[in-house]
Amino acid sequence: MKQKFSKSTLVTLFIFLIYLITHLYNLVLLPVFADESIYIRWAQLIMDDWKRYLFFPLNDGKTPLFIWLLIPFQNIFSDQLFAARFVAVGVGFIQLLVLKELTKFLGGRQKTQWLAMILTTILPFWYLYHRMALMDGLLALFLTLVLWGILQLRKKFSLFWTVLTGIFFGLAIWTKLPAIFFLPAFFVWPFLKNKKPSRQDFFAVSSAAFIGLVLFVALRISPSFGQLFHRGADFTYPIPDVLFHGQWQQTLANIPTYFTFFLAYLTPGVLLLCFAGLFSNRYRRPITCLLLTAAILAGPFVLFGKVIYPRYFLPTIPFLTLAAALALQGVTERWFSVTKSPQPLLQKTAIGVLLALFAANTAIMSFFFMGTALTNPDQLPLVASDRSQYLEEWSSGHGIVQTVQYIQQQSKTHTIAVATEGRFGTLPDGLLLYFHDRDVKNIYIEGTGEYPVKNLPDFFTKRAKNFDQSILVVNSYRMAINLPQQNLIAQYCRPNNAPCLQIWDTTQLVKKSNP
Repeated sequence: MKQKFSKSTLVTLFIFLIYLITHLYNLVLLPVFADESIYIRWAQLIMDDWKRYLFFPLNDGKTPLFIWLLIPFQNIFSDQLFAARFVAVGVGFIQLLVLKELTKFLGGRQKTQWLAMILTTILPFWYLYHRMALMDGLLALFLTLVLWGILQLRKKFSLFWTVLTGIFFGLAIWTKLPAIFFLPAFFVWPFLKNKKPSRQDFFAVSSAAFIGLVLFVALRISPSFGQLFHRGADFTYPIPDVLFHGQWQQTLANIPTYFTFFLAYLTPGVLLLCFAGLFSNRYRRPITCLLLTAAILAGPFVLFGKVIYPRYFLPTIPFLTLAAALALQGVTERWFSVTKSPQPLLQKTAIGVLLALFAANTAIMSFFFMGTALTNPDQLPLVASDRSQYLEEWSSGHGIVQTVQYIQQQSKTHTIAVATEGRFGTLPDGLLLYFHDRDVKNIYIEGTGEYPVKNLPDFFTKRAKNFDQSILVVNSYRMAINLPQQNLIAQYCRPNNAPCLQIWDTTQLVKKSNP
C-alpha cells in the first residue's frame, strides 16, 4: 500500500511539474493582448490610488476580483506582463488539483484522475487561456469549485459546504458576470444519483445560490454598480429581439462557427469521447449532468450572443474535460476489463483502434499547439476570430515591447512625448503598463482618443512643446496624418501581412502647431 501511494504521488507531482514547465517557459512570447493591457493598467491604478480606483472596472462592465488578484504580483516581478500571466498559470495549477478531486468524487479511478489532469495541461482550450491574463480561466475555476461544493452537499447536507459553495458562486460572479448563467445548473446536480433528490437537497443548493447572489449584490457598495449592465448591448442582443422578433435565426446560425471552436481547441477526439459517454451504462448519469451543465453555460452565448469569442466558452471546458475522462473509463471498463466476460474480438479490436485514433488526434493537435506557442506564437493554429484578436488586429501587442525599449533609450539623453491612437487598450495602456513605478521624468505618454489619427489633439501638443522629441505610435491602417516617409522611425509588422505598429517622428509637427 505504501509503495502504491508513493507511485501515485510521484505521478501526480510529475504532471504538476510538466504543467509548470510548459506553462511558464516563454510565457510572454505572445505579445500583450488589448484586454490584458487594460486589466494590468487597472491593477496599477488601484495600486496608486485604491480609494479612487478599487471598483473602477465596474465602469467598463467588469467585476473586479481578477484585477485585484493581479495587484500583488505586479510588485513581485519586474516584467508586468509576466506578472499578470503568472496569475493565470497559478489559476490553472489549482484547476488541475480541483479537477483531479472532482474526477475521484464522480467515480474516476486513479488513472482517470491523471487523465483529467493531463487533458487540463495539454488541451489547446486550457493551454491558451492558462497562459493569458484574462478573466475566463479564473471564472472556470470558481465554477468548478461550485460544482465541488454541490457534490459535497449532494453527499451530505452541511451548513459549512452550503456557505462555502455560495461563496464560490459569489466569487465567480465577482470574476465575470456570465457566472450567473450557472444558476440553472444548481438544480441539475441533485439528480446525479438514481435516488430521488429530497427537499433538503434542493434547499441546500438554493441556499448556496442565494448566498452567491447576495455576495454579488454586495457590489452595490460602489456607486459604479449600475455601470455593470451598460456594456451588455455591445456583446448581446436584447432578449425581446431574440425571442419575439426573430433575431434567434441569426444567432443560432452561428452554431457551426462555435462548433469549430471546440473542434480546434478541445480536439475532435475529446469531443467525441464526451458524447460517447452518453452511452456508458455506469457513468451515463454523471456525464449527462456534466454535458447539461456545459450546455446551460453555453446556451445564453449561443442564443443571445452578438460578438462571441472562443474564450467565452472556457467555463464549459471543465465539465467537458471531466465528461471525456469518465467516458474513457467507461469504455475501457466495458471492453477491456479483465474481470468481465470476454468481449467479441472484432468489436474489441475496433474499439481499441478508435480509442488509439482519438488519443493520437488529441496528442498531435495539443502538442503541435503547445510547441508552436512556446517557439513561434505568430504561427499558432488559432481559429479566425482569435487569430485576428491576438495576432493581426490593433488588439495585438506586436511591437509594444520594441516601442517601450525605444522610448526608454531615447529618454536617457532627452525628454520625449509620446502620442498614441485611442484612449485605452493596446494603445496607450500596452505602453503605460511597462512604465509603472519607474523613472518617467523625461517621458510623457498620452492617448489621442481617436482613430484613425487625423491630427494631434491640442491637449497633447500644448504639453509636448516642452519636450525635446515628440513621436506618434499608431497602427499603419489608422495613420491619416500626411508626414514625410523619412519621419517613419520604425515599424513592427504583424504576421499574415497584417497591419504594422508604427513609430512616427512628430517633433516638427508639434513645434509648428498653434499654442
